Amino acid sequence: MMPQVEPYSGWDNLRGILSRPDNVPILILIGLAVFFTALALRQAFRHDRLIREGRKQDVLRSMTE
Repeated sequence: MMPQVEPYSGWDNLRGILSRPDNVPILILIGLAVFFTALALRQAFRHDRLIREGRKQDVLRSMTE
């Protein structure tokens, strides 16, 4: 009979690597990059919608609010 072996998932290894103190600033930078990219895309889609609706003058107004 073959012994049962648990399938290896690298999550424990990945968690160990990412939780080391010298990697924490890198994780913070990745989080900030994702946040600001999502924010920029959200604003870009909003401005595209305003331009498509013919409200081009509202784009600048929404940027200054």
